[in-house]
Amino acid sequence: MTWALRLSLPVVLCALALSWFLARRESARFGRASGGEAGGVAGGVAGRVGGEDAEHGAAGGQQFRLQVLGYPVDRVEEALQRLDSQIAVNDALLRGAAPTSSHPAGTRGARALGPTVASAETVAPATRSADAAVGWGWVDLAVVAAYVATALHVLSGLIGRTSTGYLSQGVQDHQAFEWYFGASAHNVSTLSNPLFSDRQNFPDGVNLMANAAVTGLGIPLAPLTLATSAHVTFFVVELLGLAGTAAAWFWFLRRRGIGRTGAAVGGWFTGFAPAMVSHANGHPNFVALFLIPVIIDRVWRLADGNGARRLRDSVLLALLVTWQVFIGEEPLLLAAVGMLLAGLVLLVHGRIDVRRMLPGATIAGAICLVLLAVPLWWQFFGRQSYTSIYHPPAGNDLAALWGRATRTFGADPWASAAVSMNRTEENAFFGVPLWLLVGVIVLVLIRRPVVQALAAVVLLACWLSLGEQVLLHGQPTGIPSLWAPLDQLPVLENVLPTRFAMIAVPAVAGLLAVGIDAAVRAAPSRREDSAELDLPTWWPRIGAGIVTAAAVVALLPVLPTALQVDPRPAVPTFFTGDAWRNFSHGGSILAVPPTDIVDARAFDWQLAADTMAFPLVEGYFVGPDGQPDRGGQYGASRRPLSLWLYDVNAANVVTPATEAQRLQFNADLRAWRTDAVVLPMRPQTAALRDSLVTVLGEPQQVEDVFVWDVRELRS
Repeated sequence: MTWALRLSLPVVLCALALSWFLARRESARFGRASGGEAGGVAGGVAGRVGGEDAEHGAAGGQQFRLQVLGYPVDRVEEALQRLDSQIAVNDALLRGAAPTSSHPAGTRGARALGPTVASAETVAPATRSADAAVGWGWVDLAVVAAYVATALHVLSGLIGRTSTGYLSQGVQDHQAFEWYFGASAHNVSTLSNPLFSDRQNFPDGVNLMANAAVTGLGIPLAPLTLATSAHVTFFVVELLGLAGTAAAWFWFLRRRGIGRTGAAVGGWFTGFAPAMVSHANGHPNFVALFLIPVIIDRVWRLADGNGARRLRDSVLLALLVTWQVFIGEEPLLLAAVGMLLAGLVLLVHGRIDVRRMLPGATIAGAICLVLLAVPLWWQFFGRQSYTSIYHPPAGNDLAALWGRATRTFGADPWASAAVSMNRTEENAFFGVPLWLLVGVIVLVLIRRPVVQALAAVVLLACWLSLGEQVLLHGQPTGIPSLWAPLDQLPVLENVLPTRFAMIAVPAVAGLLAVGIDAAVRAAPSRREDSAELDLPTWWPRIGAGIVTAAAVVALLPVLPTALQVDPRPAVPTFFTGDAWRNFSHGGSILAVPPTDIVDARAFDWQLAADTMAFPLVEGYFVGPDGQPDRGGQYGASRRPLSLWLYDVNAANVVTPATEAQRLQFNADLRAWRTDAVVLPMRPQTAALRDSLVTVLGEPQQVEDVFVWDVRELRS
């Protein structure tokens, strides 16, 4: 905490300098109009108003002067021509036509008029149509390359080790998502139901729609999975997810008229904020968020209400939303909440016309309903579906909002762990310097409706993320909970409240981008403009330099380190070769101990053996708990043999089975339709082997595993 406060000092200094700069510039900008310009028509008006204010101020003891900036006579015609040009551009935008702009011969560019004129170039970002195309040049490609380089740094531990290393701080999530990619590839290659798989929890199977199966990426990338492996697919999704999300937000911010510097910084933060890096430990569904800014952009286009393109935009929006549902429903829900919060603020300011948006939104909703009706029915009522799943209290500690995340330079991992659920759910951790900078930006630009909207999103999202009870270092604070009234609502009851802090990530990025862009636009861009305003020649660069330096310093505490990668347990040669084929004949293989949320190494066996060629008993997934209310649970409902093997493995002591247990265990194997029981060589091998001998007799040793062929039990 002391280190963070010290690092905050440069941010405070930069913030104070920025405030001084903006105030000084406004003073320099408007201060020249007090007496008017010699011979200037508008300047004469300014002089008269200023004189009247001066007389009134003298009588009142303090001078408050209303000043109107004017131009010399020889520049009035030029200014009027520029205004006429802007009016023509705006008229073209209102008609939905492509605006054309031509400057009269002999007139100087808009910047030649200095920052005192609202020219077409300076006004365009605020009035630009959502159709405005963003040109991509070498600078933009360099920004995207920087995002890719950062993503490679975060995932550097997996480079060249996709099949031999794993992201250990995600426990077994890494292997679980690799299994999902493998299951999607298997479904594609066998033309099976893409919403279901029986490759684990055989024969009941797994409802992929009711799990975070990322089928929206697993199916398109099935050729890559089949040609290489699910390990490679996982790495590609994580890499492109991090870099692609940053690039998509960079594109979105540029579409909103933000300059490259602000958009680049904002895009970087959306792609590599602590929450994103934390989920990169094994949650690609929360990493591949590149469709979210595109969806928001499409919604914004609907607000334009252009009838000529309404159908096209509605169809495109529906397709994007449908695709995002198959990538991750929860991120889409969080994005919808964020859009709702921001939209309400903009609606109050009259920046959104709901009546113009409603027809297009209705069309998009109808198309989504048609496309998603069957998948959503399958998710909630299909095979192996469930209604809801219980999660323990999972709100952010208040200290997590300004703390340091585990995977950031100089962080104390024990301090991070004390205020977070686990290493994959560090969804806040913005750091003190970043909060200071964002606070200054909000205070300076609070009159802008978009700043008010983004600030409201940050405040409410962080408040929601605190969960049912607001805690500070684990102790109740007495602060009212915003989440408690929403906890039992349908759909929201399945969401971890800590993840609502992720809504604040793009909002914070937007405030950074707007603040940097405002500083860049506040400074004249040329020395001639500085001379005209009687400013020093170094002034054009100071505004952008101050705020960019502040942003860099504020982002230092969230600069990510590489994710921790540990060696995977070696896959037995029994599965890397063809020996397994002699024991797999359409039934399942029981890994000893059975696969679960703690031990998912058998997933690697499947991926090594011809990509899901055989199914497994039990597994790591979310499915029904077998109760009448169809509640959900992690993993299968365990049968007696599974529980017995779990106990033997935990105690590492030989436990002979009784006759009654032996009969029950044989019934379990029949229910699982098991072909073979496989025990690899491992530290607990002796206890597990000798215990199983009392049930199944002596095993065969085939290469580096013990195998019990139990196909006769199925007959």
